[in-house]
Amino acid sequence: MDLFGKANFITEDTSLNSYPEQADRATLFSFIESELTAIESDLIAPQSNEYGRADRGALWMLMAKIYLNAEVYIGEDKYAECLAYCDKIIGAGYGLAEEYSHNFMADNNTNSARNEIIFPLISDGLNTQNYGPTTVMVNGQVGSIEKNGASMGVGDGGWGGAIRIRKQLANLFSGTNFANDARNTIISADRPIEIEDISDRDSGYILTKYSNRTSLGEAGNDQTFVDTDFPLFRLADVYLMYAEAHLRGGGGSASNAVAYINALRSRANNPENIDATTLNLDFILDERARELHWEAKRRQDLIRFNKFTGGVYNWAWKGNGSNGISISNNLKVYPIPENSLLANPNLTQNTGY
Repeated sequence: MDLFGKANFITEDTSLNSYPEQADRATLFSFIESELTAIESDLIAPQSNEYGRADRGALWMLMAKIYLNAEVYIGEDKYAECLAYCDKIIGAGYGLAEEYSHNFMADNNTNSARNEIIFPLISDGLNTQNYGPTTVMVNGQVGSIEKNGASMGVGDGGWGGAIRIRKQLANLFSGTNFANDARNTIISADRPIEIEDISDRDSGYILTKYSNRTSLGEAGNDQTFVDTDFPLFRLADVYLMYAEAHLRGGGGSASNAVAYINALRSRANNPENIDATTLNLDFILDERARELHWEAKRRQDLIRFNKFTGGVYNWAWKGNGSNGISISNNLKVYPIPENSLLANPNLTQNTGY
């Protein structure tokens, strides 16, 4: 529904040996919504399940997510429904981790982040070794110049500066108020902010958000494959969704929205509290980037804010241009893979591909 806008659709009623029908976004949205509603009472209460298994809190988060993005998916305003589910999550006993960094450490399954993370993707340096989620994050963020992997519980050189950040993210942390903000883990010394050649790993700032060390400073079980769970859903995102849904007409209160944003800023040691005059959608988009960068939220956010395609917001290397270029609206969804089209004649390619 989110990435492709359509899918093969098979249910228990689909005839054997038949080609699946193609379901559009509206069909998929209705199906997902109805299935989640149907199983809500079957799931265990929030924070009551075995760690890493979905409970009612994870379902509420998914419901809030599809309602927040409903205008993209089905062209309908569902912000009141989003806010209602945010209220359910907030009232379920979750709390912010004592420190922002605890959410991204090797012991985020046992440290204070356990109370903030609503649903994780589990990583374990011994039992689930792979080069995916947080292994690539931690090793990839190690600087080619800095060789600072040991401080993050992996090999000194990591993967040699494979991942650097665009200047647009760095600029969101400019100014004295963000100098000691815990969410600002950017290292800029001896590096240009511009990435003129993406193969030059010595250009562009690096980030140290994720770590294979525990909150007590101990290294993970392996120096390549990390123990750090990926926080797919966490309470901080709920606070930001509440504020956005409120601003988009979903109800709630401005005072609650302001309080939630300031709770995140206070936790991050940012000295600037906001008030209702500061709270607007442009601020929310920037604050989501400051709080949730590298947590797989940005593409969805930019599409929802109508800044992903077109030329309203051009970030570095957007459209493969070093300074960013305008891109066409069809790129809001991905192309259907050729093998999928060949396998099912009912499936059609997305417009523009």
